[in-house]
Parts: sequence; structure tokens; C-alpha cells
Amino acid sequence: MKCRMLLALALNFILFGIYKATGEEDDHARFHHIHLNVVDPSASLKFYQKYFSAVPVKYRGAADVVMTDRSFIFFNKVDSPAPSELKSSIYHMGWGGIDGPAEYEWRKKEGVQFETQGTPLGTYYYMYAYGPDKELIEVWTQFHHNRFGHVHLLSDDVNKATQWYIDNLGLKGSKREIPKPPPQPADFKPTAGDMSMMKYLWMNQVSTDGVTINIFGKPGPEKTFWWQYEPLKELVKTDGRVIDHIAFSFRKIEPVLERMKQNGVEIVQPISEKADFKMKSFFVRGPDGILIEVVEEKPLPDGIWD
Repeated sequence: MKCRMLLALALNFILFGIYKATGEEDDHARFHHIHLNVVDPSASLKFYQKYFSAVPVKYRGAADVVMTDRSFIFFNKVDSPAPSELKSSIYHMGWGGIDGPAEYEWRKKEGVQFETQGTPLGTYYYMYAYGPDKELIEVWTQFHHNRFGHVHLLSDDVNKATQWYIDNLGLKGSKREIPKPPPQPADFKPTAGDMSMMKYLWMNQVSTDGVTINIFGKPGPEKTFWWQYEPLKELVKTDGRVIDHIAFSFRKIEPVLERMKQNGVEIVQPISEKADFKMKSFFVRGPDGILIEVVEEKPLPDGIWD
């Protein structure tokens, strides 16, 4: 529980500056969706509708998904539970909250499973819940809303990952380069509110249209104070795991694909039509093994749907 408190505190102190993308409006991506591998898509849809204010929609009249403010959660049915251990670069997805104690008690009473209970941090609360297929979900009440707000990633190199999202997707970031901190002392035992811990956290973030991508240095191979699991020696690819990939959208994706090719990005799947969703997209390998889909779509509200 303590490590969760420290992690939430650290996120609260990341600077939210703006890095202005150049060129036309479409020079940056919009966050489009999180794609989950789930055993029962209908149950997952109902879960996010009931507990996280998501709205069921028929995406392009073809697929049952949920809308989370200006983006979506897509579901892929699998026969058996997908791997959910925290071993890939996708750590968790995050929502805002308003009344931490009440929201925690309500969800708990309804049978939602938690890794970390509703916990105070100053005047705010955070909690870590599990989705139906053990996907990890954070709630943080400083946002003062109940909408989807962030994806938290782990990285071997925070600076390289940050630069990748800026260069290839045009995301905004306050700082492109954060010095790697010194190793924490073996006897370092921070407490809540102890700002000395900040010098041992390697972290940055990028954002687009109200969704933040938090990037933390991988908790390993050495043991670190904010990670309660075994240290991570190597990040595995996200493909096939419960949170399979994340997706961004542009109005036109051909120029994006060409730019990524010029930048040396690994193209996992070229542009193709996805019949299940009636959309055109391609897949690339992002930093630290993350699978990223690039979708051709108008930003909301224009993107509902012509």
C-alpha cells in the first residue's frame, strides 16, 4: 500500500508543461482507444459502463465498444484469460475520481476487486482496481471527474520513449530530456510526503487531447521502493496480453506511415481495413515492446461516424 501512495504522490508532482507541435492540426495524434483481450466482451462492456462511467456504443455500426469521453475501449474475445502479470511496458490505465471513500466503498460492495484500497493522500484519494480480466485500473481524485485520463507506461529509457512519442505522434511534452537519477541507497525507506524520494524516480509524460501518457523508468533489475513485485529484468511485448495495445488516430494515416518509415520505426502490420471495426489502420512497434495502432479517424465529435 505504501508504494502505491508514493507512486501516486510522484505523479502528482510531474510538471504539465506544453510542447507545441508544428504544422497543421493533424501533425499530432489523438488518443483513440485501449484494446483489451477479454474472455467475455459483454461482461467487460457492462463493467466499464457501471463502474467507470463509460458509454456503450456501436463503433461505426459494427462493434460493441465503450466510449470514455473522447476515446474508446475495444474488446477482443479470447478463449482463456490473457496474461495480466505486470511484465510489459503497459502498467495500468487510469480514471479520475471525485469522492474517494464513497467510490471505493461502493465498488467494493458491488464486488469489484482491488489491489489497493481507497487511500488518502493529502486531500485526495487513490485506489487500484482490477477489471474483469485482471487489467489494472487506477483512480485518482485530484482530477475531480470520473473520466478516463491516462495510460501509465514503464520504460528502459524514459528519454528515448518520450522522444519517440513526440517525434512520431506529435504528442506534447513539457521536457524532452530528464536526467536519470542516482540509484537509491540500500537503506532508503521513504514515507508519505517525503520529497527526498523524488530524486530517485525517473519519470516524464506526454499528452494529447486530455489523455496523458505517463512514462516511468522500469522498476528493475534492482529492487526499487515503489514497486512491490519482483524487479523487472526485461519488458515483454504487449501483444496478446490483457492490455494488448493502445491506439492513436489521425485524419489521414498514409503520411504518418511514411514518416514513421523514414524514422526507422518497425512496421508490424501495414495499412489495412479492419472489418470488425470498419476502420483503416496500421500497427507499429513502439518503445519497450509496446504495440501501437494508428487509426484513420476524424477526432470526436466529427468522428461519430460518416
